[in-house]
Amino acid sequence: MGIFRNRIMTYNISNFGAKNNQYVEVLSGVFSHNKIRIKDYFPQIIQPDPEDLVVVNVPWDIIRTAFVELPPIKKEEEKLKLAELEIRRITGINEDLNVGYIPSAGGKVLVLYSTMADLIKFLNSSSIMFEPDVAYPNILSEILLINKLPGYWAYLVLGKYTSGIVIMNGGTVLNIRIMDFPLEDINHIVQEETGFDIFEIEKSGNEDLIETSRKILSTISLDISSGIEREIIITVNTTEVEKVTVDQLTSIAIVSDSQILTDTLINEERNQSVLQGKFVEPVFKLPIKKNYPLSQIGLLYRGGLELGKVKSIHW
Repeated sequence: MGIFRNRIMTYNISNFGAKNNQYVEVLSGVFSHNKIRIKDYFPQIIQPDPEDLVVVNVPWDIIRTAFVELPPIKKEEEKLKLAELEIRRITGINEDLNVGYIPSAGGKVLVLYSTMADLIKFLNSSSIMFEPDVAYPNILSEILLINKLPGYWAYLVLGKYTSGIVIMNGGTVLNIRIMDFPLEDINHIVQEETGFDIFEIEKSGNEDLIETSRKILSTISLDISSGIEREIIITVNTTEVEKVTVDQLTSIAIVSDSQILTDTLINEERNQSVLQGKFVEPVFKLPIKKNYPLSQIGLLYRGGLELGKVKSIHW
């Protein structure tokens, strides 16, 4: 009957490769008039309706990337086909591929691709036995929610299990680096000290617990900042399509589900840091309530773009 034709179902797989359904969170919602409306949350896998639009996140360990130069073609299908042919030429891969691309600099695009065999293996290992309409990686799903401002920006995405850095010049992606800094490690420290999850503490509004969490993070803020600073510098220095220096960065936007961690990084004073004063909060494209992971809200947004028949992803 088409009753649910506008419903988007997102499957956020937090512990990649796990077979236990408890690691898969499902969020359903709709995207209209530039607003995301969340309908239901399920802490385990549920079967989608045949007319739902299904979006699943995929891990970076099965994704490969390459910057390739493509001719100025307007038709999306033709551009994707050319991107796939170029990847096959570069890599010699003959297997079926899942291919997408993001605008980059100098007439190039950043192509993201994985073999269909790897994708199917991943979905099966996560007990997802149905075919998604969109497979999309974390880090990028959060970035979709952000307004891209002019100039060179670093977007520091601190996800629960996957974190990374994206270097952009306005709306073009110059580099992506996944880093070993899961927010769950920070959460574990807070939980050991307080007995509560840091996200639960922030949602509770309990001022005493929030202040305790701030103090805990402030004691380890130097270690956190040092590690992040090193990763950002490496990411900037390894940008090849357009050479960038740390001094050229306008700002570093912290994209995180934890406001406490965001505040800690912004307020951390390090006189010797080359990144001092560059950390800021991001500007979102639409109203965001952090009741659910940003990665999953980003998947809902990506599904909305698909339903809206957007010709290309708007960064």
